[in-house]
Amino acid sequence: MTLGSALPDRAHQGAQACLVLTFLAFPLSLAMANLAMLLMLLLWALSLFGTKARGALREGLRNPLVTPALALFAWVLVAIIWSPAAPEGALGFLQKYLKFAMVPVFIALLQDGAVRRRCWQAFAVAMGFTLVVTWLNVWFDFPWTRTHNQGFGRDHTVVKDYISQGLMMTVFTAVCVFVALGQSTRARRAGVWLLWGLASASILLLLQGRTGYLAWAASTSVLALCIALAQSRRAVVAATLGLVVVFTLAVVSSPVLQQRWERAWDEAEDAGSGPVTSVGSRIEMASFVLQQAAQAPLAGHGTASYPVLAPQHFTEGERCDVVCTHPHNQFLFFLFEQGAIGLLLFLWFLGAILREGWGQAPHRRAFVLAFVTTAVVASSTHSAFFLSTESHCLILMSALIMAGLRARRATGDLT
Repeated sequence: MTLGSALPDRAHQGAQACLVLTFLAFPLSLAMANLAMLLMLLLWALSLFGTKARGALREGLRNPLVTPALALFAWVLVAIIWSPAAPEGALGFLQKYLKFAMVPVFIALLQDGAVRRRCWQAFAVAMGFTLVVTWLNVWFDFPWTRTHNQGFGRDHTVVKDYISQGLMMTVFTAVCVFVALGQSTRARRAGVWLLWGLASASILLLLQGRTGYLAWAASTSVLALCIALAQSRRAVVAATLGLVVVFTLAVVSSPVLQQRWERAWDEAEDAGSGPVTSVGSRIEMASFVLQQAAQAPLAGHGTASYPVLAPQHFTEGERCDVVCTHPHNQFLFFLFEQGAIGLLLFLWFLGAILREGWGQAPHRRAFVLAFVTTAVVASSTHSAFFLSTESHCLILMSALIMAGLRARRATGDLT
């Protein structure tokens, strides 16, 4: 290694280390994750003076996720032109979606299998820590956690809000299933399944986020049925019965889940009248978005237009405080601001992951489909790719998954 290539190669290694740190940080500290990503970008830019980083970038650009990610970000950027938002508002929204433009960088740094493995491990460590503290919080109070209510039947969010923790823990449960199926010994397999059980129970018993309930139920169903379909019809029947039993036990044993769903029905019935509620406001926002989208169906109203136009419809101050920031639905968000073009680009992004995962071995295919299902549920109930923590999880995990899938396809190892 010559002196001229040593510095860029070291910078490339440093950028990879910062990416691993990002996977460790985003479930716990958004500030640390953002700092790690900024340092990653600076080191990666320096590494481009070397042939190693440029070669990794060329390989990364061939990944099927890159084109839809860049196209979506480019369209968000172009849509600023016809937006009624002030320049600072539009730039703020552009920053929210910046990680789509960073997908080529993520994937280029993830060309190394060892780096991908460390990223998975870093995410698992962060979620394992979150899981332990969530359960301990039932009996012990920690001054630095988000919630301070001991006992069962209460919310025990650790660091983030319960929506983001439920989403990330759902992804973690899918990882546990995939890892458990690949273990060679009964003891290890039992240990990972125990971890899956504790993580699943933390979502259903110790968090009050209905997004987490839905994401976990959908992800678990997809995992079980996809794996069963690869085996036999009898396995499908057994998986279906097993899911019914698990879901029934979850509902019966979780007072907080029962309360949240009973409240959801009441909120849906009272939508548009009375106090502002979670489900009711989502129904109101969906109705508003669909009405307004008809006025600009192709290109939308422009990036950052929602918080400008929503107050003209939701004139009540208390209600607007909730519903005028974003529509709590990523599909409708893109439809409103970037029109049908933006929505189709977003579907292309998700479809690229789905398509790449479809040709994999059964267990890996099931995991990829479960992840996409989780992203779809999160995007249907929240603006998951707009909000910082959720977008960190979904975009970084998308890049990590796709880098691994593409590497396996390139080597012909699809077992």
